[in-house]
Amino acid sequence: MNESLKAKMALAAELLNADGSVTPTADLPAGLLVPESASGFAADVQEALTAETVAHALKLARQQTHLSAAELARRRGVSRGRLSQLENGSVNPTVGTLAEHAGALGYDVTVTLTPRRAGKTIQVDLPQPVQSQ
Repeated sequence: MNESLKAKMALAAELLNADGSVTPTADLPAGLLVPESASGFAADVQEALTAETVAHALKLARQQTHLSAAELARRRGVSRGRLSQLENGSVNPTVGTLAEHAGALGYDVTVTLTPRRAGKTIQVDLPQPVQSQ
């Protein structure tokens, strides 16, 4: 779990009382709250969960191809540190970065939108990134 998500979940735990009620922020100890983005707490948690999910998929794909992190970084033309950020969820990659990363591993990227109610699923395969010669 990345540090951003850990901090947000710790905050949520501090705000929740044993009876299920939420402690008003005015009643919290000074310094407990961490700054949130302009989008708010829920958006911050969703972004951290998304980054965590994508990171897990990227790392799992690399491990399943039996490729070292150093070799993948070389193939992608990125630093080992940048690769580590992608695989530990500390950054939320763009769709283009995700497609490039997957392509270097021999994977395609598929985006699936599933309605919250039972029903239709929309699935789109992203085009493969153009390989430079």
